Formats: sequence, structure tokens, C-alpha cells
Amino acid sequence: MTTVPGQVRPHVRELDWIMLSVVGLCCLGLVMAVSINGTDERIGPMLAMKRQGIELCAAIVGFLVMALAPMPLVRRVALPAFLFFAALCAGARFFAEPWNGAYRWIQVDRFQFQPVEAARFFLVLLTAHVLARPSVELRTFWRGFVPAMTPLLLLVVALFMQPDHGSALICCFMVGVMALVAGVRLLHCMPFGFAGLAGAAWLALRHDYVQGRIAGFLDVAPYQVRQSLVAIASGGPFGKGLGEGWMKMGFVPEAENDFVFAVVGEELGFAGAMFVLLLYSVLGVMGYRLTCRIRDPFLRYVVFGFVLMLCTQAAVNLLVVSGWAPAKGIDLPFVSTGGTGLVFCLAAVGLIGNAARTDLGGADATLSNNPGRV
Repeated sequence: MTTVPGQVRPHVRELDWIMLSVVGLCCLGLVMAVSINGTDERIGPMLAMKRQGIELCAAIVGFLVMALAPMPLVRRVALPAFLFFAALCAGARFFAEPWNGAYRWIQVDRFQFQPVEAARFFLVLLTAHVLARPSVELRTFWRGFVPAMTPLLLLVVALFMQPDHGSALICCFMVGVMALVAGVRLLHCMPFGFAGLAGAAWLALRHDYVQGRIAGFLDVAPYQVRQSLVAIASGGPFGKGLGEGWMKMGFVPEAENDFVFAVVGEELGFAGAMFVLLLYSVLGVMGYRLTCRIRDPFLRYVVFGFVLMLCTQAAVNLLVVSGWAPAKGIDLPFVSTGGTGLVFCLAAVGLIGNAARTDLGGADATLSNNPGRV
């Protein structure tokens, strides 16, 4: 769209609320990292703050890069970047060190990297590019359904090689919702969706640990979930106080990553847990309102896809921690420690702001009229 000289650009209030909620979650993540890792005699509070601070600074750099990058350039690099990181996800099976029976981390000296975070990030971008076409084409099978699902299929195959079934299911859910919202026919999605779920279940149940997780969820909650519920329940209305919890001292596994919400519930109580849920709710509601305001299809699907990605990941983590879903290693966005996830979560927020600015802030032309080559 064209901006008239002297015209005041609209103020996007939804972005203010999104940024406020993200800042609150990042600050909570820094505090919880110090609270959890600071009790370790080998680390201490200062080193814990330094580590999380360095990761947060790297994530802020990623946020700024994505917030300032020209959107046509971002759109052009979506396909090659996705193919590169999807190949890394598949290649991890052959040259990565196993961790808990899976090959998900690529390590070079002291640097560790989880390629699925980057692949999921660029999957959203590539899917938004494919869906940003006339709705008439999206309603067809060969020009709508197949192009939208091909990148997803490539990534799912790569993730099953690791294996990482949880991330594969999250990617399927994200792309499926994006496609249906864009106009891909449900009639095309249902047969392949059911067949994909059946095949994924058959492959996943071949692993003993997957059978154990499902059996434990249907019968008695597994150990880590039971300990998580104990930690949340012991917090009471207002918690035991920051740093005063004891379940993080080896009683709750992965307290700084997958089960950080359990420590939040123990130390900050019901009030702190509800505050975290409120921040994610603000992120989701304001992201939806922002999506409805954006007119350019590509930018709209970018905003919708990344808000969906963040909220889905948070929902899965919270369901696992509260015992409503089988245990799965999914981090809590912005709060769990881990540099890879934090970098790409903040990069996603940067692109949300960038897309809103490009569409609502007076860009010279919409990207649908000038998409560039991908």
C-alpha cells in the first residue's frame, strides 16, 4: 500500500501487547534459570545468569535481524534455508551423538545446535509463501494441497529418522491449520491426515519408550509428571518464594527445560502460574487480532503461522507438565533454558513485528504483487 506524504502511520497496539508479553516471559525465563541452576554448586547464581544472559543476548540479535530484514529477502531465502535445515535434521541421524536414544543435537566443540528449531521456523515461512496465492488455486488438489504439504512431508521424514515424533506431530498440526485457514479443502486433508496419523502411530509404537509413555499416561502418570504435579501442588496460592523450592534439586527431571513450569508453580504458586498463562493468552489473542488486520496474504500467514507455532508449543508443554498429555521433550517458549529454541522464538516475534510494520506501516507495495523468486 502507498503512504500519503505527511500521513500518520497507524499505531499497531496489538504489537505493544505482544512485545510486552514476550518481554515478561523472557524476564521470567532469566529469573527461573538463576533460581534453578543457581542451586547447583558447580554453576552458582552468577554463572547461571551469565549463561542465560548470553543466550538471551544472542536471541535478541536474532530478533533484531528478523525485525529489520526486508520481507522480500526473507521470502526468497525461505526455501533454501528450509531445505538446508531439513537436511541437517536428517543428517543428525548419522553424525550426531545420541541423547536419550535420539539423534537431535549437533555439537561442534562447545556449541550445541538443535536443527529442528530452525527447520520448524523456516517451514512456517515456506508454508506462508505457498499459501499466499489466489484461493481458487488453493482449492485444487495439485496446485493447493500438494504444494502446501510437500515441505511438511520432507521435514516429517527427516524427524522420524532421528526420531522426534513430538516435533513431527507439532509441525503437522501447524501446517494443517495454516492450510485450512488459507482455503485448502478439508476433503483433501482428511484422507491423508488419517493415513499419516496411522502410519506415524505404527512407526512410533515400534519404540519401547513411546509405548511406555502412552501406557503410563493411560494408567499412572510417569515419574517426571508425578513429580511435576507434586511441585505445582506444593506451591499453594502464592508459592514458597523465588529460590526456595526444593523439587528442582533433582526431584523434577529437566527442571530448567521441559518442566520449568512445575518450578514456577512451586516457587510462585497459583498466582505465578496464572500470570504465565495470562501472558501466553495475551500473545495468542493479540496475535489473532493482528492477523485479522493484515491485508497482504503472505504477511498475514507469516503472523498467523508464528503465533500458532509459539502458542502450540506452549500448550503442548503445559499439557505435559500438568499430566494431560504423554511426556514429550517440548520446551516452554521464552521460559525454558536452551539457546536454540530461544533464538528462533524471538526471531519469530521479530518477523511478526516486521510483517505487521510492512503491511500496516506504509510499505510501497504488498508482497503478493512483488513476491520475488523462491
